[in-house]
Amino acid sequence: MTMETLEIVAPAFAAGLLVAFAHAPLGIEVLRRGIVFIDLAIAQIVGLVIVVVAVAGHEGSWLGVQVASAAAAVAAALFFRWVERALPDEQEAVIGCCYVLAASAALLALDRDPHGGEEMTRLLSGQILLASWTDIAVAAPILAGVGVIWLVIPRLRRGVAFFILFALAVTAAVRLVGVYVVFSSLILPALAVNKRDGPSLGMAWASAGTAVLGGILVSSLLDLPAGPVLVVAFAASALIFRLALSRRRRFA
Repeated sequence: MTMETLEIVAPAFAAGLLVAFAHAPLGIEVLRRGIVFIDLAIAQIVGLVIVVVAVAGHEGSWLGVQVASAAAAVAAALFFRWVERALPDEQEAVIGCCYVLAASAALLALDRDPHGGEEMTRLLSGQILLASWTDIAVAAPILAGVGVIWLVIPRLRRGVAFFILFALAVTAAVRLVGVYVVFSSLILPALAVNKRDGPSLGMAWASAGTAVLGGILVSSLLDLPAGPVLVVAFAASALIFRLALSRRRRFA
């Protein structure tokens, strides 16, 4: 790997590892609660806000986009918290409907935009290889803060605090890695360790970190789109870790 290539992928490695640090514990909790599609729903709602702001011609106002995205994500998270308590049997159905509605609204918003297809691809797949150190500096306090709070204040893992932390982490990650990688980084590392006697956060981090490093390396060396490669890498890493952990448990 040349120095020029390293300068390009170094911010991508940092961004991916930062997302993995925040998302692995959240994903374990999402899986425990049985609300898997909340990841996609909130990420797509954030994406819808980004699209609407761009179509309105205000994409240059980073602060405005971030505030609007965070507000929408938190509002959606609080709504899902209400659904969890009021309609527990229909929770996943409601979350799925919200995802489809947000995705359809984004497509409608981009229908008359000549660059709509490109914008949608960027929203879904992300452009992590184009992430700058400035982008990371902006997202780092949110993602790292969520991860640290999760570890040091266990009581915030319950109730409405979980939904707010989740919404903030997803908001910060969507602009860095895209909707698909947000979902993959939340769910696949959690699936990798889900059948152990109590999910291991350390192993989930290891699975996620392996996926990030391998995915970005393959993407940069083979000149493939980073988002889809990362999704495949998260899936492959989760499968390998799951099989290895199951085998170790069987022979323990």
